[in-house]
Amino acid sequence: MEKDIPRLRTDIEIIPTYYQEERALLVKDSLGLIKEAILLKGEVLDIISLINGERNIRDIQLELIRLKGGVFMSSEAICEILSELDSAFLMDSEDYRQKKNKIIEEYSNLRVRSACLAGRSYPEAPEQLKAYLDSFFCPEEEASSGLGDKEIRALVAPHIDLNIGKKIYSKAYQVLKNLFPKKIVLLGTGHSLQGAFISMSEKDFETPLGRVKTDKKWVRKLKEAGEKVVLPSDIAHRSEHSLEFQLLFLQYLFGSEFSIIPILCGPFHQVLNKASRPSEIQGMNDFLNVLRLCVEEQAKDTLIVVGVDFSHIGPKFGHREKASFLLFEAKEHDKILLDAICNGNLENFWAESRKANNKYNVCGFSALACLLELLSGKKGHLLGYDFWQEEPTQSAVSFAAIAFEAN
Repeated sequence: MEKDIPRLRTDIEIIPTYYQEERALLVKDSLGLIKEAILLKGEVLDIISLINGERNIRDIQLELIRLKGGVFMSSEAICEILSELDSAFLMDSEDYRQKKNKIIEEYSNLRVRSACLAGRSYPEAPEQLKAYLDSFFCPEEEASSGLGDKEIRALVAPHIDLNIGKKIYSKAYQVLKNLFPKKIVLLGTGHSLQGAFISMSEKDFETPLGRVKTDKKWVRKLKEAGEKVVLPSDIAHRSEHSLEFQLLFLQYLFGSEFSIIPILCGPFHQVLNKASRPSEIQGMNDFLNVLRLCVEEQAKDTLIVVGVDFSHIGPKFGHREKASFLLFEAKEHDKILLDAICNGNLENFWAESRKANNKYNVCGFSALACLLELLSGKKGHLLGYDFWQEEPTQSAVSFAAIAFEAN
């Protein structure tokens, strides 16, 4: 077979992990062509590493012989594995592209981004949801923040499962209770933005608590300014939870009369050694300059909310070691990042991330770096920090709440 093999899809989330002490890959697909996460292991991993869109079957055979120290795999066996990968919608084939384009077209024609996780991660019935969110707010937490009635300019909150992060969500959103924002810039982790920097949406966002309008004027300005870094499609927003969870609390506190600017940030780790801040990434400076104008236009009535988590450690996230063995050093890494954030020190924040070389999988790195650009050295208050440990996978995730005063 002389025809080149299609490359792997670039819009799937591939998570290195371990299964029964063997290296494996967990694949998730926000597009929805892959309904359930797929675990890849064994000889499939060797073949996947060779699928780059430029090799044919013969090339793959020769590379496998080299990698496996002379062990031969027949072209029939390779073809069978490739066929299975293609049937599972893992490859950037013509069939996949046709289905993807149809999904994107159908989603693009919608005017509203409907709640993705209602009835799954939180109650779908409005009254039940309000009662559920009631349980996140208590006078004791409000008093413990130390911020009193101070006006908040920006908030960092988790996007981990609501029940798991309940204590930190509570600490985060308690400090907003006396605000009345008219415009909210939502920055969040775009988990499906593999290799892309920014995704924005002009759709209004709907949850069981109502519909919030998107500020289409500013979204269009930002997309125009950031044409080099903003994806043309907003499909990444369809099933992303990092903003949806924040919107629930914001609607609970403020109703649905404010407008939003929804921004998902993809990974910056591939440019960590080429830049020392987001504005040095080609195309990002123009985008951030306009975003800064958006925030400053009505600064008193504008709030920035960032939905992020911090370290992800253990076999579930690609480490051979259990989370318990990495916990101390991950906490030390988080502490340096949190200190840098609270001191408004983007240089230290970036330098520590570069030093760690993404070892701890801090998914909120890019959104937090953009926040620090926007706040220009403004200092924050750490409201809370926690780690969740998932015993079945021996893995863990950290998350935090940080508030920045307006003055």
